[in-house]
Amino acid sequence: MKPSVFASIVLGCTLIGFVGWRVHAMRTQETPHFEIVEDPSFSHGPGCESLVGLADQALRTDGAASSSTLTVLILGDAATANEPWQLGSYSIPRTRKVLEGRKANAKREQGILDDILRKCEAVRPTRISPIFLGVKQAVADLRAQGCNESSRCALFVDSDLQENVETLVMKIIDGESRGGGRNLPPQLNNEGINVTFCGLAVTPGRSVSLTSREARLSSGHKSRNEERLQETWLELFADTRAVTFEPYCPRRSR
Repeated sequence: MKPSVFASIVLGCTLIGFVGWRVHAMRTQETPHFEIVEDPSFSHGPGCESLVGLADQALRTDGAASSSTLTVLILGDAATANEPWQLGSYSIPRTRKVLEGRKANAKREQGILDDILRKCEAVRPTRISPIFLGVKQAVADLRAQGCNESSRCALFVDSDLQENVETLVMKIIDGESRGGGRNLPPQLNNEGINVTFCGLAVTPGRSVSLTSREARLSSGHKSRNEERLQETWLELFADTRAVTFEPYCPRRSR
């Protein structure tokens, strides 16, 4: 066999192998999905600006694929039996057509952000904060979308973290339950899901308890209370390394 023919065969086999590897990699690559939980309670204050900021950040994530989704949940109240409700679910724009380019993606992203803002401005403030139920549902949603231990999914929670519905969480936050015998709800399996809590420092100085009829003024967050809040919420997740806390949520950058 001539060397040129042999080299051609080797090159052809190499190209076929590379193409096959690429096809397999594309099929098996995990698609990241994103979810936002928004706390509309009086104790947290208006959050449309931060909600749009979080949505903008999710839409511009480098790892997002054409099949990635963004879902927005709003914490519920008595009208929804404390269950969260979906503000909207969106396919993240990722066009592969060169002629359309970035302008087409930007236009579609703008439409999503405008829709989220319009719907958010119509949301009425609530007097309670069933945060745990909202986070639990968001994790379940991401699992249903296909997020698993090897995924790069993300959950953003815009809240002051002052839970006032889930009794077990409330007692620990309020300092009523101490020691190793503390009871907490079963841990949420967030493996493959990065969880970011933001907005801890955002409060209009009002605090509403589950049973009170009127909002009462609050002296704001104290450092020890903030530490207890973070410690408590960390305990609620199986993978604590994937949980972070930010005092403020991002604002829209464009």
